[in-house]
Amino acid sequence: MLPEFLLSCASRRLVVLASAAAATAPLRALAQEPSSKRVSWGPFKGLSDTEIGRLDELSKAPEAGTVLPGSGVRVVDLVVGSGPAPSVGQRVYVHYKIWSGGFRSGPVADYSFQENRPYDWVLGEPTDRMPRGVDVGIRGMREGGWRRLVVPASVAFGEVGIRKINYGPSGRFVGAKAPFVLKPGSDAYVDLILVDGGSGRCEALLRPPGVGERDARKLRSLLCEYAEQVY
Repeated sequence: MLPEFLLSCASRRLVVLASAAAATAPLRALAQEPSSKRVSWGPFKGLSDTEIGRLDELSKAPEAGTVLPGSGVRVVDLVVGSGPAPSVGQRVYVHYKIWSGGFRSGPVADYSFQENRPYDWVLGEPTDRMPRGVDVGIRGMREGGWRRLVVPASVAFGEVGIRKINYGPSGRFVGAKAPFVLKPGSDAYVDLILVDGGSGRCEALLRPPGVGERDARKLRSLLCEYAEQVY
């Protein structure tokens, strides 16, 4: 499951699950239970744990979402954001989790929350952490949204996979003999929350003008509400 701070945050905006066999439609049958824990921003603001759990289960259905032509990535929108949609060439900031056996199935292969800042990259320029399938799958997403992707191995982590990632004073590291969490040739199941898709809320705090890349990487802000420097 996503961290509790995110499970308790998001607005009662349009909640959507797209079906490969039907047009996108709002889910109106979710239980309307108040949530006792809230934060000020995010795709879960105003949703109860029951509603979030229901969305979680619906997203696991084999027919959920739509399959993108060419890449074969399955895209499932659970909460549609109300902010800007980023364009290719623009830097995006996301929180993410990656599983190997299905959403919330088995150990997590990689995630951003441990670093206390969203992960960022330039859309259209895949990285070792955000391969081509994810870079393609996030397109069309709006800031503040919650999306899930089923990424085929061919456009996920290929024959590289993901070994167990550790965290220490110097940041992320992988031991030379670390076991695979996402095995080579495996599909990847990716949870994405688009924190900054063009509003600049993260850009202003985590890449401020006049600060070099090395020092900017020391800045921390979980939801881009305020920044702290980590040495």
